[in-house]
Amino acid sequence: MKIRSNRRNAVGVLLCAGALFFTACGVSDSAGQDVQTAETEQSEMAGNGTEMKQEDKSETADGGEPDVSAEKEEAAADGGQDENVGEKAVPAETLQELGQAKTRHYYSGILSQVMAAWRLPDMELGVGTSADDTLDAEEMAKNCFAVADVDQDGREELLVRWTTTTTAGSLEVVYDYNPVSGELKNEFCAYPALTYYDNGVIKAEWSHNQVPPAEFWPCTFYQYEPESNSYVEIGSLRAWDDIGEEWDFPTERDVDGDGTVYEIVKAGEEYSGYDSGYEGFKFNQADVDEWLGGFMEGAKELSIEYYPMKHESFADFTPAYLKMVAEEAGRERTDTASDLGLLILGEDRFLDAAQTMLSEKYGVEMEQPDPDFEEWTVGLKDGKELFSFEALNGGHIGYRDEKLEDVTIFGIYPGISVDGAWEKLKAYGFYASPYPEVENCLITGEGFDNISIWFSAEDGLVTDITVGPYCAFAG
Repeated sequence: MKIRSNRRNAVGVLLCAGALFFTACGVSDSAGQDVQTAETEQSEMAGNGTEMKQEDKSETADGGEPDVSAEKEEAAADGGQDENVGEKAVPAETLQELGQAKTRHYYSGILSQVMAAWRLPDMELGVGTSADDTLDAEEMAKNCFAVADVDQDGREELLVRWTTTTTAGSLEVVYDYNPVSGELKNEFCAYPALTYYDNGVIKAEWSHNQVPPAEFWPCTFYQYEPESNSYVEIGSLRAWDDIGEEWDFPTERDVDGDGTVYEIVKAGEEYSGYDSGYEGFKFNQADVDEWLGGFMEGAKELSIEYYPMKHESFADFTPAYLKMVAEEAGRERTDTASDLGLLILGEDRFLDAAQTMLSEKYGVEMEQPDPDFEEWTVGLKDGKELFSFEALNGGHIGYRDEKLEDVTIFGIYPGISVDGAWEKLKAYGFYASPYPEVENCLITGEGFDNISIWFSAEDGLVTDITVGPYCAFAG
């Protein structure tokens, strides 16, 4: 069985025009993933899994959104009911879709961090070839990612390929996120010349070939191990071609006379070197076929679609998740038609939509109190300033002092209890921000396209509420 060797380059250059939203509750200097991270040395990354578990899913940084789907998925597995939807069981198909959407939302947080901070959850990424190198949008897009089930466990993994650096710093990493347990696992990391197969095998080509010359490029094979949720080494394969007397080709070992001998080095074994005359190169094609057949017989190469590292490539991940969560949270609600928060999910110009709805349906008067600050608008009802609209930093809506009929923001309103507000917001995918400037600050995630909401309270009741788009990596 022949395994061909291909040298692959990074994806072509594509321009990036992705919009970055500014922070609302504080900018993350640490790039926001530190709750799940454990720093690893790049020299030890190949094949080593790093497991990152959220300590508290209601207060974890993204990619760590609250585990809003975990109870539903576990309840479905047990044949139970979801308490948020009364007596109606959530269909298994819906649970699967929600789990996938949550996973992609998490991956969106990782990709946002890569683009904005040049970091992965468990390692720094090299940039260029000198300490002061930077990346513009065009250069960033030379890197790429994929979302696919490469280990064949039924759950999508995130593949990040980073090549805009030195050869030693180039890598491709495979992350797995479990939406039920909230764990992120570094399953595999190596030089970005990988081939994935449908039997859970990875062929990893080496970055360099410093052994006798051969058309076949040296590589190492790894097998996915479900028990550890990571890849373990099977062994490596190197070749030596007869190119003349300069390399003193061992003709006596070339039993089949095809001008090539191989070295098979199984996991844990030592490679042969110059001092021994590369004595390990003693295998012929039939030996290689037999060895490969033991773990590759019938395996097919997976077709993986990679996308350039730019916001547009994953811009739908977070909105799709938040809309699905909102649909679940709104199952038992009858007042969603006047929810200002939901406009952020469904309207590109949510500030205009909110002002129009409040004016036409509730008679709220819109004014601009400062002629020198056109981005600031207030909404008055019976002379009271109940709403504010700021068209900066992605846009923000404020709601204060008293409730206006059935107007809410993700189900909350001035006068609701603090505990009630937290309960309702968590149902919409919010969790405590790790960077709060105020006590009650919640976010749906740290990556691009998320939402933040914060409110003040007095005597256990909510007074002022502010909501808007959010990203911890911009601003």
